[in-house]
Amino acid sequence: MSSNAPSWTSILHSIIKSTAERQRIANELSIAPMTLTRWANGETKPHKQHLVRLLQAVPVKDRQELFQALEQQYPDLHAWLIEDTVDTIPSEFFAQVLHMRTITNERLLFWRLADLILKQALEQLDPNRLGLSIRLVQCMPPREDGAIHSLREIAGKGHFPWPSDLEHEICFLGGETLCGYVVETGYLQLVSDLRHEHPPFPVYHDKFEVSAVAHPIRYAGLTAGCLLAASSQPHYFTPLRVELAKHFSDLLALAFPKGAFYANEVIKLHIMPEPEKQYALINTYRERTARLAQQAAQEHLPFDNTQTSIHVWQQIEGELLQRC
Repeated sequence: MSSNAPSWTSILHSIIKSTAERQRIANELSIAPMTLTRWANGETKPHKQHLVRLLQAVPVKDRQELFQALEQQYPDLHAWLIEDTVDTIPSEFFAQVLHMRTITNERLLFWRLADLILKQALEQLDPNRLGLSIRLVQCMPPREDGAIHSLREIAGKGHFPWPSDLEHEICFLGGETLCGYVVETGYLQLVSDLRHEHPPFPVYHDKFEVSAVAHPIRYAGLTAGCLLAASSQPHYFTPLRVELAKHFSDLLALAFPKGAFYANEVIKLHIMPEPEKQYALINTYRERTARLAQQAAQEHLPFDNTQTSIHVWQQIEGELLQRC
């Protein structure tokens, strides 16, 4: 740490200047507010379990700065946080997934199950909110030549520094990406430090991603897409977390209809433009969909939201493929 960087105690002192905030954090840690003041003044030192819970309790905007400062005094802090993970998916959650699958209308099933599973995966993979994004990536339907040429991010959740909902960051992915590699090969891929490792494919990633793991979503030997988890921390995906990611990708297979799974021989991914070069076209999705709905109304034609959505995304995909 630079000699000019603030100490963790000075950061904590700034956070708890507000009496209400000091009381809130103390309540979450089940300690007296005076204990927080003593930590901030350097009079006493917190125990390991209190440090972990303190990072969870402080406001999101202060968490990364406090974490970096604490690491200077407690070099094992990162290991403590990584150890603090539930190693299995609770049986109650499996029951919840199966119950939802039983009672939910078929049209709503995919989105409700995907949302439920992504939320659980986010909380279990990042219980200390160090910063994690989790995204659901799906194969686009085959094009005129009968082959699948791209993938599309369709849903995602995040903990700071990512937004809580990643819906507005969706884009198309090709064979040159981590997800593309995983979908084409059918095997999990782990990158422990995107800043230094050189995997057998370019990894386009946003400024927050440091480590990542992707696992294919498969059923009966066929593939629908993959689950991608990325952390703001290096070497975040321990064998335990990798195993959890695999289990969540298996659960997500329950959300997809059988027609969304494809044989490996039809998956022939192309290279897609980088995400920043896609957004102008992607942002026309709503306008195109509304125009088709209006046209159907004027011509008194039936209108199917699902089929129209697929049609519009395929239009956009085709235009992006032409740019490659």
